[in-house]
Amino acid sequence: MLAFEEKTGIDIFKGFDMKNMSSKEKLLLLWACLLHEDHELDFDYMTDFVDLNNIGPVIKAVAECILASAPKSEGAGPLAEKSQSG
Repeated sequence: MLAFEEKTGIDIFKGFDMKNMSSKEKLLLLWACLLHEDHELDFDYMTDFVDLNNIGPVIKAVAECILASAPKSEGAGPLAEKSQSG
């Protein structure tokens, strides 16, 4: 997600609102997520696979994944759980 912040200035870990993001920011978010699988992925190449027919479901899935992976409350998450249990 650092690549997304570097390109947009948006710190995704502080929260985000997809409704207020531009189309390019949404595509950059998708690109940053895909970098995990392919560190060499080119933004322009990736955008060849996204068009007006599929951008909605693609971005919705990205947002759902990000929200599902976020801690549910302050201090929650695997690292917090491990440090609390010893």
